[in-house]
Amino acid sequence: MRETLVDAGLGALVTLALSIVPFSSVVGGAAAAYRHGGGYRGGLWLGTLAGVAAMVPLLALFVPSLYIAGLLGFGIPPSSPGYGLFLALVFAFFLLYTVGLSAVGGLGGAWARANTDWNLDPVRWL
Repeated sequence: MRETLVDAGLGALVTLALSIVPFSSVVGGAAAAYRHGGGYRGGLWLGTLAGVAAMVPLLALFVPSLYIAGLLGFGIPPSSPGYGLFLALVFAFFLLYTVGLSAVGGLGGAWARANTDWNLDPVRWL
């Protein structure tokens, strides 16, 4: 269990380090699953854990920036009656982008571990 959490944490660190690059969640999930090894189900689980671990600090930056953007007139202003629905949709897309793509990356990492001899170990990068 401890090894799983460490590998998911390393995948989250890769996601955070590459967060200025689009689709960095895929790379983080792949790195976590590749490091851990195992089958596709384990890769999917590890990618999901890495995405959830990366989502927490990204969400801490995303929520205030969304509020400030609304105050500046971008998107729906916070005083609008549809603001709650807007926040729910934005959060759903954020969750799908961060956790969902990390899970897809976990599947890719499991595939890479089983079918290639690439060295994707994130400890080598960090």
